[in-house]
Amino acid sequence: MTCYDPIRQKSVASTPEEAVRQQVICFLKESLGVPPHLMEIEFSLSKIKKASKDRVDILVHDFRRGADISKPWLLVECKAEGQYTWQELEIQLNRYLKVLKPSFIMLGLGVEVRFFAFSEMKNTFLPISELPKYPK
Repeated sequence: MTCYDPIRQKSVASTPEEAVRQQVICFLKESLGVPPHLMEIEFSLSKIKKASKDRVDILVHDFRRGADISKPWLLVECKAEGQYTWQELEIQLNRYLKVLKPSFIMLGLGVEVRFFAFSEMKNTFLPISELPKYPK
């Protein structure tokens, strides 16, 4: 069975993780006003670091403010419930953060979601209650 991904503009396998990913895409577009053309789905980190085999579920670029590809506005990693633990998700995220410097992070594990913002002052990511709207 397949579902249509409006960002990739193609049918993809309908898996539990893909269902979560599609819900996040809708949330980003409808609630935060993220332009679809600034989202990349299953973004390959090899575009930045050739040796990397990792793929980020959703990356929202910050090109409007002049940021390069390694400094996205948002990095999203989402997993279907029961497939991962928060600890496993954190290990995966830490690999991504060796290549990317996002302003915000969204982690989803089933229906539970956590948000983080980068603090320049503390040089780390701090938990936040919600993501801001995408800057115009």
